[in-house]
Amino acid sequence: MTLGTELLWIVPAAILIAIGFALFLIRDVLRRDTGTDRMLAVSELIYEGAMAFLKRQYLTIGILAVITAILIGTLIALFDRYTEVSGVTPLQSGIETAIAFLIGALLSSISGVVAMWPAVKSNTRVASAARNGVDSALTVAIRGGAVSGFMVVALSLLGVWGLFVVYGKFHDQLADAPFLIIGLAFGASFVALFAQLGGGIFTKAADIGTDLVGKVEAGIPEDDPRNPAVIADLVGDNVGDCAGRGADLFESTVAENIGAMILGVALWRATGNMGWVVFPLILRSFGIVASIAAVFAARMKSSIADPKSALNRGFFLSAGLSVLFLALSAYLMMGDVWKYFFGAGAVGIVTAIAFLYISQYYTETKYGPVKRGPLPT
Repeated sequence: MTLGTELLWIVPAAILIAIGFALFLIRDVLRRDTGTDRMLAVSELIYEGAMAFLKRQYLTIGILAVITAILIGTLIALFDRYTEVSGVTPLQSGIETAIAFLIGALLSSISGVVAMWPAVKSNTRVASAARNGVDSALTVAIRGGAVSGFMVVALSLLGVWGLFVVYGKFHDQLADAPFLIIGLAFGASFVALFAQLGGGIFTKAADIGTDLVGKVEAGIPEDDPRNPAVIADLVGDNVGDCAGRGADLFESTVAENIGAMILGVALWRATGNMGWVVFPLILRSFGIVASIAAVFAARMKSSIADPKSALNRGFFLSAGLSVLFLALSAYLMMGDVWKYFFGAGAVGIVTAIAFLYISQYYTETKYGPVKRGPLPT
């Protein structure tokens, strides 16, 4: 017997676990030493600049998002004459798509903030911890970075699961709800696009200014905080690489979940098994548990150990747990064909491990390609 909606409770439980663990991590990071007064002063300047940029950027994006949502909803209401969900009029579809679009844009914006804020607060603490050894710095860096990872995944699950349940209950047809929440992915993509572009352009402009004015004209060394462009460059790194990447990660997970759920609807119609529809949400929820274990495992055993070994240890533990959770989810939810889907997922995990080794081989100093240096011209 296969399970479908019976396992859906795992999703809100995983969301709460992810948020709780993220709060535990940020509390652990914030209680650590912030370093010297000079380090703290530079950190505060970066934080102030990053927040000012985000406020201005998100204000503009918010206005554009509202206009776009109204336009999308109106076009669907006027011209959509066919819907995958029976009993839903074009007007209803347009309104619900517009609402989903705005929710996706809002959660994507929040993802950008929760990705950047822990990074800014962690930076000076990592630098301070580095004075005591690489092992201390690695622990702070991993925990500070993991905050954004868990929060972004939790928000993506919250958006997809929440709208899926609400729209499904509202129309009394849970299995068809994925067609009604597509707007969530479009709203997330809308914000992620502008967040990455805005942050990327800002940081590159500041970087060029640092090089041209600071080093060339004023003779100030590279990355010297006396050069205002250096502060702007670091602000750009946070708003582009952290906030922009957080919004992009949110968009990616939302789109993947909704896309897989829509494919699952076709299989549900053929088999009557709701497990096909909710499987992506259940599996990603289990992934949160595997990631928590990886954070605790990624620790250096001594100050002279290799940091890469600690990171690999966490990665392999999460990969192993993911294989087990994949097998369990497929067995409980996919009936007699679970072996095929487990095999496909296992191939994906093995491929990820292969790319890990390939990237390390061509980038680590202990392997031939880096030892040999650049190729002769």
